[in-house]
Amino acid sequence: MHTEVPPPASTSTSKPSRNIIPVLLLKTKSSPTDPYDTLFSSTGEYDPIFIPVLQHHPVNDDIVRSYILDGAISSTPRNDSSSSSSEGSKFGGLIITSQRAVEALGTLLDELKQSHETLISTFLSTTIIYVVGPATRKALANLGFSLDNILGSDSGNGLALADFIISEYNSDKDLLFLTGETHSTTIPSRIPEKLKELKNIEMKVEEVVVYKTGVMEEFEDEFRGWLDKLDQTPAAQTTNQPSRDEGTQNEGEEEGKEERWIVVFSPTGTEAALKVLNEREGGKVEYKICTIGPTTKDFLWQAFKRKPDAMAKTPSPEGLLEAVKYGSRMSFEVVL
Repeated sequence: MHTEVPPPASTSTSKPSRNIIPVLLLKTKSSPTDPYDTLFSSTGEYDPIFIPVLQHHPVNDDIVRSYILDGAISSTPRNDSSSSSSEGSKFGGLIITSQRAVEALGTLLDELKQSHETLISTFLSTTIIYVVGPATRKALANLGFSLDNILGSDSGNGLALADFIISEYNSDKDLLFLTGETHSTTIPSRIPEKLKELKNIEMKVEEVVVYKTGVMEEFEDEFRGWLDKLDQTPAAQTTNQPSRDEGTQNEGEEEGKEERWIVVFSPTGTEAALKVLNEREGGKVEYKICTIGPTTKDFLWQAFKRKPDAMAKTPSPEGLLEAVKYGSRMSFEVVL
């Protein structure tokens, strides 16, 4: 059991025991439970600290509302190549790769249920949705979508999801990609190109931005405040820790320095986080950066010429734990 420490701001929680490695997750802690908190705390090796970075607000709900009410999103089975004959149906399914897009869709569906209960019930039970990870799949299931129709959750990244869709999609209907402002262009460009090349199917992926994201005004001060608090807490030695397996010391890890991990989930907010970290370079703490996937990894390099020390191979608590546990040995495999 970990004892809670009052955080600099009420949105964050942490435990004071410093015989474990601090892992600062730059995200809002999910409620009522957060799977990252549950997994990292259960190991006895890590101290998960959540620092909210982003604020989101929905946009373009009128576009999605119109598509749903007009029946533009087909419930025809995804492998039915004759589905293009369905009157009024433009899309053969949805693509959703973030929980924020799920939240934006959920807010809209809650509104529509009040006046279109039967239509929304059918929409939830029949709509095909392609997702990139298990967290998004679970979030959609919680909205009422059928698990049998939520596909691709083992993909782990946009490229793998695109290839999954290409391999099994046989309709000439377009796909509707509900996304945020910042995302990879792999999905909307690769899917139509490869379907045309491999199956002679002409379709497109229509993108609708359903939420906008910005950095919380207080993030930089709160992040700095957490690092100050950790500096003031007596740290246990990071060498010869009984909870870490022998031989798992990260390559390049400096003996005698305290290790702290910073986990980045989105390009947004990265600049502010690096600004705070750069203020502390050369001290007694070794800060390591782990990204949740390749989009943020590539952004770190392109924008700041900085390689992360690790990247989660899958955007999940388990993938992140593996990346943090083995540190830069994994980064040599995934960082170009």
